[in-house]
Amino acid sequence: MHVFWARGYDSTSLCDLMDAMGISKSSLYETFGSKHELFLASLDHYRDNVIGLLAVKLATAESPRAAIAASLRLVLDEETCPGKPQGCFVGRCAVNIAGRDLAAATRVASGMEQTVQAFHDTVVRAQALGEIPADRDARALARYLVSSLNGLRIMAEAKADRATLEDVVRLTLAALD
Repeated sequence: MHVFWARGYDSTSLCDLMDAMGISKSSLYETFGSKHELFLASLDHYRDNVIGLLAVKLATAESPRAAIAASLRLVLDEETCPGKPQGCFVGRCAVNIAGRDLAAATRVASGMEQTVQAFHDTVVRAQALGEIPADRDARALARYLVSSLNGLRIMAEAKADRATLEDVVRLTLAALD
């Protein structure tokens, strides 16, 4: 997953994958079938583990609004940390391959919807606790939060400075008022 994340599907060779996993070409084909199937499995892994972990953190937080703020700040910290793949793996795939690969597009859409649903559920909980006004459209706010997270990642890839990214986080959180 990290090789595809860092290099992209098209720029990742079988040798890159074999080196990263420490396996032979025959083992890769026996286990995954093809580079494409390994890529799809990587998208599934990201959705189940990375997005899944975000969903659990949001769902189990004592303060839903604080959890939303923490998730935005975590993205800010991750995106300004040298040596980590920049951007969201699902977001990168949406831009780079989903338009020409139906199987990847389906997984990208699933990952995005899982993220929106996690934020939606969190906004609804925050509204029930009075942390976000109850008259706000929870689904629209959830979509806005996902859009803001992805925008933060893209701005970081474009080398926006930390102060600029902090402005985005601040204004995104203000939308919850």
